Amino acid sequence: MTDPVPVPCPIVATVTPFQRSGHIDVAALGDYLGLLKAAGVDTVLVNGTTGEFASLTVHERIRVAEYCRSKWRGVLVAHVGACAIGDAVELARHASGVADLLAVMNPFFFAQAPEAGIGEYFRAVLPHCDRPTLLYNFPRHTQAPIPARLAAQLLAEFPQIAGIKDSGKDRGLTRAYQALGPGFRVYLGDDRAGARIGEIGAAGVVTGAGGPVAELPVAIAAATAAGEVERAHTTQGEFDFYTDARKRLPISDIAFAKAAVSARLPGFPTQVRPPLSAASPDQAKEIHEVMAALLPRLRASGSCA
Repeated sequence: MTDPVPVPCPIVATVTPFQRSGHIDVAALGDYLGLLKAAGVDTVLVNGTTGEFASLTVHERIRVAEYCRSKWRGVLVAHVGACAIGDAVELARHASGVADLLAVMNPFFFAQAPEAGIGEYFRAVLPHCDRPTLLYNFPRHTQAPIPARLAAQLLAEFPQIAGIKDSGKDRGLTRAYQALGPGFRVYLGDDRAGARIGEIGAAGVVTGAGGPVAELPVAIAAATAAGEVERAHTTQGEFDFYTDARKRLPISDIAFAKAAVSARLPGFPTQVRPPLSAASPDQAKEIHEVMAALLPRLRASGSCA
């Protein structure tokens, strides 16, 4: 197992803003990175689920990674997974020269893919990952969780594997990942888990839709690290208020997040790529009301745009 680079948590997965023409709006992306930095974020993940990676071309994903590297001085994690092995290999080779860590999700179209096939995929891509690498378990989208047994086999074969981003809900599987060893770091894709991260025994939280209020997961992580349990749970309650609103509205987390960012960065583009749909005017109004209710707490937690 590789000696991983320090990964300050929370890890925030970035959105990918688009111009009305449909092209990536790199200026808006830069503004968003600035918002995250001002909120105290030290680690971002680009081209992840929140970044609509499945709707981006390989060239666009390379452009996003390069642009974020040029603007971000903290830790940069680049997701390189793709359905086509050739695309994943190209992205892995590129990101190995740009990012601090890589992340690799198994293919997201082939529901209930056999464990042997998932293993073949990773064994084709991982040799081209020349930076510390996280496996990326997201069974909601892949319909095929990464078995702990397979993760253990890959860990024994590829020393660059540093851990896993576990965005599943099966805490039994989470515990099985944790049992792979103290050096195998488990990062949870669960916005409600931050105040319980010590109890769960994970290394930290990855949040995507929570990026617009990043001061809250940053404050939760700081309180947890300082052993301030009450403060961590109080702040978690505020973060849960945001998450409850996100779950209540019948739109994607990505559309919600972009509308929430626009409440802090006026003019931030809220377009998403099909088959997703952007927040309607009424939904955007409700999201802005949620953000207005949280702004005083965000100011208290850190710098507020």
